[in-house]
Amino acid sequence: MFFDAPVFGVSPPVQTFTVSTLLSCALGFPVYVLLSRLQVVDAPNPRSSHTEPTVRGGGIAILLAFVAVICWIPKRQDGALIFVLLAAMAFLSVISFIDDLKSLPVGIRFGCQAFVGLVALFTLRYHFSHVSLLGSISSGWLHGAEWLVLFFWIAGYTNAFNFMDGINGIAATQCLVTALGSGILAGVVAHRWADPPVIFSFALAGAAAGFLPYNFPQARMFMGDVSSAPIGFLLATLALWIAAAYGRSLIVPLALLHANFILDTSITLLRRIIRRERWRESHREHFYQRLVRAGKTHVFVTNWETGLQCLVLLLALGYVLHRNLLFQISVVLAVTFLWLVFFFYCEIQLRKSSSLNLAARSDGMALE
Repeated sequence: MFFDAPVFGVSPPVQTFTVSTLLSCALGFPVYVLLSRLQVVDAPNPRSSHTEPTVRGGGIAILLAFVAVICWIPKRQDGALIFVLLAAMAFLSVISFIDDLKSLPVGIRFGCQAFVGLVALFTLRYHFSHVSLLGSISSGWLHGAEWLVLFFWIAGYTNAFNFMDGINGIAATQCLVTALGSGILAGVVAHRWADPPVIFSFALAGAAAGFLPYNFPQARMFMGDVSSAPIGFLLATLALWIAAAYGRSLIVPLALLHANFILDTSITLLRRIIRRERWRESHREHFYQRLVRAGKTHVFVTNWETGLQCLVLLLALGYVLHRNLLFQISVVLAVTFLWLVFFFYCEIQLRKSSSLNLAARSDGMALE
């Protein structure tokens, strides 16, 4: 059966990825036409990384393709869990689309994200009632602390992914590599490549891949909050689902796949709070944005981020395949060091660019 067994020698994950990619790409054009007619356009402003009005909300094609493929899956042992996750994703997508059309108050957005995060947690807890993701904790304040950590993981990553969708291709490629990596890690550990969490991962990765022709290297459409927030929610919840289904040992390698967006968002947020800036407002202070401000192209930045993310995926796979504790610690340190070095490079490039611009203005004033 399709997505359940090899067809013409093609494995279920490859089938899923291929169909999802083609469907997302095919849906992209009618979505583009519809959004253009509705005038859902992102006009450039001082905080933007683009210079031309561009259709916003094209990520709807990603979500439609993903849902269509997931609904086609024949296995239903996780049917209730999948239904709740898709319903939560749809709710968040609607709220985010309204925010795309006219900005909603921060409290409403965060409140809706908190709601879907709690729904996902309660559903996972009910589905995996025998599992404690952070250890053998069954009662007391530690149990409450576990819930708090997991809640902030879902809510935090939902926002982190949304915040990091700021230049051509960066969010789509992050979704592609992270979802693909999540499915590969789950399949390698479980040796069950047709399981719902694995198919879920490959379907999401394929949908992101199908959107790339519309968003990279040139952007005919932006993903928009309508899909960036739901995709962040899906990726965060998927990591918990996989860890609950196949073992807590997967928490660390799965977290490594998300390290880029989490570290960038956390450091940027902390820096803005220390500087007493209005951290809730839109800005161009993320490290990838600073590299663009330094004069690098969207293609350059996205390609570097994607290449580094692929390297992280290989390291995470090595973490899973090698049970040596020292090696695993080395992998965690290597991934952290990798992204910190990249962030430092971004910072240096921006400062060099600022110094050159200042010197050029000084020379111009001297000539006058």
